Amino acid sequence: MEAVTPRWLKRTVMIGGLALAFVAGLPASMSLLCAALVVVFQRNYGSWLEPVLYGVISLSLVVLTLGAGLAAYWHADRSLKGKPSRPMRLPPITVLTGVFGLLVGIGLFFTGFDILPEFFFPPILLVAAALPPVWAVAWFMPLTSAARQAAKQEGPTSPPLRLRSVQAPERPLPLEHGLTWRRGLLAFAGGATISVFIAIVLEILLPVIVLALVLNLGGSVRDHIGTLFDALAGAEVSKALTSPGFLIIFVQLAVIAPLAEEIAKPLVTLPLLKRSNRQETFLLGAMAGAGFAALENVIYASTGYYIWAGILVVRALGSALHPLCSGLTALGWRDVLRGERNAGSRWLLRFGTAVALHAAWNGGSLLVITLGGARFFGELPPEIDVLGLSAAGTTLAFLVALGLSALWIGRTYGHGKPEPGTQQTESPDATITLSDRSLALWGLACLTSIVPAGIAGLKLWLR
Repeated sequence: MEAVTPRWLKRTVMIGGLALAFVAGLPASMSLLCAALVVVFQRNYGSWLEPVLYGVISLSLVVLTLGAGLAAYWHADRSLKGKPSRPMRLPPITVLTGVFGLLVGIGLFFTGFDILPEFFFPPILLVAAALPPVWAVAWFMPLTSAARQAAKQEGPTSPPLRLRSVQAPERPLPLEHGLTWRRGLLAFAGGATISVFIAIVLEILLPVIVLALVLNLGGSVRDHIGTLFDALAGAEVSKALTSPGFLIIFVQLAVIAPLAEEIAKPLVTLPLLKRSNRQETFLLGAMAGAGFAALENVIYASTGYYIWAGILVVRALGSALHPLCSGLTALGWRDVLRGERNAGSRWLLRFGTAVALHAAWNGGSLLVITLGGARFFGELPPEIDVLGLSAAGTTLAFLVALGLSALWIGRTYGHGKPEPGTQQTESPDATITLSDRSLALWGLACLTSIVPAGIAGLKLWLR
């Protein structure tokens, strides 16, 4: 099967990229330049944390506007001219992991010794935040060595699975999968920009509008959240954890956020899915999820600046969740766009599985933070402190198992067997296949396994 992108989409990407780069990218770049000059020549500001956060925000905007816009324009222009894109071959996982550890160590050095953290920390954070989801996608992809050997045996005439122009012929490129750098970067950038914007609208702005304007509950919710933070500030841990405000935050993180984000993440790949095979579709969705996860890592790490390294390391445990879930949903969208049999039920099954896995991760993470970190808000009785840490440790072990299983399942889908009628190289790792039903049952089991821990935690605090 040959993946052909419509020319209207190429032109749209080129014009949109150019507009993004010049309308938003240039002002953001000038702002970052001014901030850099202030850092170099004047360091007498009140709080050193403020320029650090300003640098992170400014550099993120530059990368997401000027960088993404120029890259989109360049790739779309080359595609319109009939120039092929190279196959996406990510660096080895050991290299990505080593670079991640090195960047975390360098970042801790600059922030720990206060050596111009406003200048060095932002680029270190942006690169380090992107590496865990990227190496998860690299783990999903077929082994390049086996694919290259097979490509040599097949010769240069094997039909490619890549982006081609209908205007001019292109020289075939043997691929181990159908994903090229052009499509992969488009999905990654879209996941970090458009998908994040849609998710913010769905999980933050829309609930606020419904609660405040439709149900007239905005004041009540605000009061409950304020009571929660007042209880935490007063070291009233039991009161905080059993308050309506805590329940509101739990519903937001474990219910609303998974639904909104799993809808938003793969939307940027929809124009590409109808003409892509299943393996390429899954990897496109995974790249969109990786872009989304990268920006999310930046937001969480910069918000919790004093423990930014710990946040990145903990979130790296679940680095495969966002790519896996968005890849599953993208597969469902492909069946719908192609009008395949039972496409609606397949989409619902895959989307439900993605939401269940996401909810299990978010809910478990909140339980770990709550049960393991509550003692930092005040003194607790020894028996509650020990039981809380034990429950937190059990839930953390579950999260580690969930992250590892997500890596294995993503690799199974990424190394899947080629579809009938294609000459795509089959990966040696494509020996185990998973049905949608078995995967959905696994996701449901992961979600329900969190419930006993949550109930035990609530009973613990109500003692």
